[in-house]
Amino acid sequence: MKKTKKLRILALSTIATSFLALQTAEAATYTVQKGDTLSKIASNHKVTIQDIKTWNNLKNDLIYVAQKLEISNYATNDTVKPSNPSTTNPSTTKPTTPSKTTAVSHTVVKGDSLSKIAKQYNVTIKEIKDWNGLTVDTIYIGQVLKLSSESSVSESETVHNNGTSGAGTSSGTSKDPTVNGQAVNKKTVDVANSLVGTPYLYGGNTPEGLDCSGLIYYAFNQGGLKIGRESSEGYFNGNTTQVNNPIAGDLVFFENTYKDGISHMGIYIGNNKFIHAGTDGVEISDVTYSYWSTRLVAYKRFDAIK
Repeated sequence: MKKTKKLRILALSTIATSFLALQTAEAATYTVQKGDTLSKIASNHKVTIQDIKTWNNLKNDLIYVAQKLEISNYATNDTVKPSNPSTTNPSTTKPTTPSKTTAVSHTVVKGDSLSKIAKQYNVTIKEIKDWNGLTVDTIYIGQVLKLSSESSVSESETVHNNGTSGAGTSSGTSKDPTVNGQAVNKKTVDVANSLVGTPYLYGGNTPEGLDCSGLIYYAFNQGGLKIGRESSEGYFNGNTTQVNNPIAGDLVFFENTYKDGISHMGIYIGNNKFIHAGTDGVEISDVTYSYWSTRLVAYKRFDAIK
């Protein structure tokens, strides 16, 4: 009887161990979903943001829908054991003060605020504003923030330029928009992000279906900038100005895609990524991929965004 009971306990223990191992193995990779942030993913998987960034060689906090993230170290880590009770008298023990961040910069992602970023890097809101010359608390997706007075943001963090028509040259503007302009850009990018997955429809300019210029028309009008409906070529040659250092919310133009000349466009969201209406619907792509980099013409900004 005792032998049978021991065998039953052993069998149950084996099943439980296998189940836990399966759960852990399934958590080895994670596909980014709409609305995800590194903070949310880290919390759900009981790891840190820095862990995820290290495992995936991420230089900033920007992620995009359908991106696959390795959570492999989480799958192989031993379960954290509770520490032994401290024998130190609590009244004589000083709390450990977290050290300040050694990070150079932070790229703003959806859901970020100055308060959240300051807490994440153990700095103050005032310090971030001082280091970045901010006069208000408004920030926008794709914005790169310095995290110390000595920090400098490299060109690779703020611009990818492989244009064939002088994109990024001295002929463009290097001036950032005002607070109002940045607010329009932020809302426009938020709207565009919400449209990821919308089917492609030639001539479409509503959430029922969109083409590339229809996405621009709908997103910017919803973002607070009233613009007319044009083709990609029309927007390129219209009331827009080329920019040297594109920020989230600027336009990116491509040529020789399905026809000669300016033929496609999207909304830049930072970190070399842009949202556009491709043949498979609204999606996020990377301008450094060979197909796009060889067709990139210029980054531009609507003149009405001051």
